Amino acid sequence: MPVGNEAGDAALTVLDAGTRHSAMKLILLDRDGVVVVNRPTNIKQPADLDLLDGVAQAIRLMNDAGFTVSICTNQPEVARGVISPAQLDRIHHALQHRLRQEGASIDRVFSCTSSVKCPRRKPAGRMVREAMEHYGARASETPFVGDQLDDLRAAFHAGCRRVLVRTGLGSRTLAGGIPDYLKPVAVCDDLLAVAHRLVPGASGRL
Repeated sequence: MPVGNEAGDAALTVLDAGTRHSAMKLILLDRDGVVVVNRPTNIKQPADLDLLDGVAQAIRLMNDAGFTVSICTNQPEVARGVISPAQLDRIHHALQHRLRQEGASIDRVFSCTSSVKCPRRKPAGRMVREAMEHYGARASETPFVGDQLDDLRAAFHAGCRRVLVRTGLGSRTLAGGIPDYLKPVAVCDDLLAVAHRLVPGASGRL
């Protein structure tokens, strides 16, 4: 069952089905630990992709409610020469194809391939802002879902609503404490729990 922290309801309110949105309804996700299983050696080929339980259903619920869903992910293995940009593209195309087969759509994957600190690399906020600008979405209405403090920091710097899932490294992140400046942060068990909180009428909505 989804669990919210003290300020969680302020970060992730259930959207009113009757509310009119003049901007794009957008949800941004981290990749590893939110959508796919974290691998200690990282994902180097499409065969390494394993969807976390409930992810396809969660994204399908979001899509059906009119949300565009995209990913913002750090992928420094490219800069380190472990994989090529073409290999990364194949991984992301395979991920999108896998989800489409289950009726779910990831519209676009935004990646920062730098291995050093830069304005696009999370925890900086430029990649997240670029995603919102691409779609014409409002930061105040856009949740960013991650499993690490750097995800929350990137969302904070971009002005997004901050959501932490317990999957991936999320439970460890929560146990380590969330800095006050990042709050409010909504905490959910997994991406399906996020969908239940965001989508009006979804089964299990909080």
